[in-house]
Formats: sequence, structure tokens, C-alpha cells
Amino acid sequence: MSTSSPASVQSQTETPLPAADPKQIIRLNVSSNGDVRWEIESRFLIADDDDVATFREFADAVRTGRINTGYDVQLFERYVTQAETVTDREMELRNAGWDEPQIREPESNDLNNGTRIGVITYSVTWTNFATVDDDRIYFGEALQTPDEDTESWLPLYDDQRLVIEPPQNYALETPSSLTWNGPHQFEEEELEIVFLRGPAGPQSMFPGSVWLAGSALGILIAAGIGGYFAYRYAARSERFDLPIDRIPLLERGQSHASETKTRSGSELVGSGGESASGSSADSTAAAAQTQLEYEEPDDDIDPELLSDEERVQRMLKRNGGRMKQAAIVNETGWSNAKVSQLLSQMDDDGEIEKLRIGRENLITLPEVDPTEVD
Repeated sequence: MSTSSPASVQSQTETPLPAADPKQIIRLNVSSNGDVRWEIESRFLIADDDDVATFREFADAVRTGRINTGYDVQLFERYVTQAETVTDREMELRNAGWDEPQIREPESNDLNNGTRIGVITYSVTWTNFATVDDDRIYFGEALQTPDEDTESWLPLYDDQRLVIEPPQNYALETPSSLTWNGPHQFEEEELEIVFLRGPAGPQSMFPGSVWLAGSALGILIAAGIGGYFAYRYAARSERFDLPIDRIPLLERGQSHASETKTRSGSELVGSGGESASGSSADSTAAAAQTQLEYEEPDDDIDPELLSDEERVQRMLKRNGGRMKQAAIVNETGWSNAKVSQLLSQMDDDGEIEKLRIGRENLITLPEVDPTEVD
């Protein structure tokens, strides 16, 4: 098995034609069953008939192996193994190889009259890459890395572009920017994309190709320009470097001093609003400041009748207002991608709060102070 990153593949062969802009496009065609067809295109400028002949000769040498570009199934296998570990899904590679070379018209009017684009494509189908859940497809979990030093194993480099093509009749549900050109390194959860199935009909959901806010396989076929630069963005200022094992889970039924809760009968409140218990009541309230008292969830309610958001809130209340994201995944049986997307939306809506602690996400209800440590 190859131990090199796809981004570090290099070729010693010089290309006989100038590169187009962008030099490389990585197209990920998502199927409704969760498989993804990877198409890695290297693009060259073709100005006349001589360039056509040169391009076809070069493409034939690449396809027959007379020019070694370094691209084969083994190059991807280590990342399939890594993705299986991250997602806990079985995956495999199918139908790998070089496609027929193509000469296309340019996408823009920036080129001189008559100049076309020669394309050499290496393609492979990666099964079970995305997760299908009823009418939704969750994309991006397989791009995560178990290594805490990097956010994604696929950075996007200069002269590269990534294109995600959804299945027919699927629309983008996540509020993401959809056009990304390299160079770019992606932050946590930036690549988590959800597609929603809609009404049937040609182009009923998508007016043309969809460009994903994503990262790219750092491969420059034939051009021989590569190199892997593993780096990560600085931690966000709002993150706290607290060990996850020091964050206690509040016991169910603990009290919380809130502005709306009536004080117990032992506290006599005068007409001026002052408590007869004085400093004793104040100290009691201060001690309970970060604890919550919840109503017991109605266990008679069938969880299947609840919305996803209600199920998460119900679990949080049962666990004192805070849980690790991994615990929510285990209890619900949902995929990591679905839970992550749901929690991000709930965080945006103010229903929960998310705190990154090391490699863990701590999920709390808004009233809970996640930084309070016993």
C-alpha cells in the first residue's frame, strides 16, 4: 500500500502543453445510495491541430502506463481505511482507471478564439462515502481525520478547484458557500454538507452544477507539481483548553437559582423585595448558580413522535444539561454527520451551546455554564 499522501504525488514527466485555469478540477459525483464517483481532471490548453495531436499522444502514454503519474487504487486505499475508522462504515474502491481523453470548449470567454481544453481524467468509485437517511444525504464525514493535528485530510491547493455534484432531484440543505478555489485549508465542520431530496423533474432543484465549500485532493496529474503542507488553523478564541474529564455531568434533579423560580417557604420576602433569610439565601443561590433543576421528561412519550431537536433536548435534560457529542451519537444511533449537522443548527438557533474541548464537543443547554469545573 502506498504510504504517500495523494497531495504529495509527483511526476518527473514535463507536460507538453500549457496548463488551463484551473489546472485541476476534482469532481465528486454523489449518488443517491451514498457512493461517490471521484473524477480527477488535469486540464491543458489546446490552440491548434498540432496541440490536438500532442495532447492525444500524451494522453495515450498516460493511459497505457508509459508515463507513470503515480495514480492507482493503492494511492486511495489508505484513505479508505482511515475513513472507515472515522465513520465506522465499510467502504471499497471500484471501477478505477483512466477515462477517455476529452477536448472541451472553455467554460469562460477568457481564452483566445478557438482555444479549447484538453482533459485527462482518473476516476474511481468510493462506495458508502456519504450517509443516506430517508430523504437526506450527509456528506463530509469521510473527509475527517482521526489526527487532531489536521482538520481534514484533503487541503485545496493553488490552481485547484473542487466540484460536488449532488444526485438528481436533491438540493443543498446546509447554508454553505458553494464555490471554492485553492489554496484553502478547511476548518472543523466546514465540509459537513446535507443534501435534501425534492420533487422530481430535470434540474428541479439545481440550476446547473453545484460547487461545494470543500477541500480538494491535492493531485496535479502530469504537471508533476505536488507537496503536502499539513497545517491547521489557530484555535478559535472562544474555545477553552479544558480537559474533558474535568467537566462534571450535573446530576438530574439538582437545584438552580433562577430569576423566575419562587424561593422556598423558609425565605420570607418583604414588600421591599429583600429576603428575611439574608446572606444565607444569597450564599445558597451562589452555590447553585451553575446547576439546573429540570422537570422530569415524560417517559411515556414515544421518542419516535418527537422531532430530532426535541430528542436531543430531552437527553440533555436527563443528563443535567450537558453531554458529550459522542454520547448523543451512541444514544440516538444516528450517524456522526447527522448529529453534527443537527447540533450545529441547534447551536445557531440558540437551543444549545457547543464547546470544543480538545478533540471532544461538549453540548449544553443555554443555561448551563460549560466552563464551571468542580
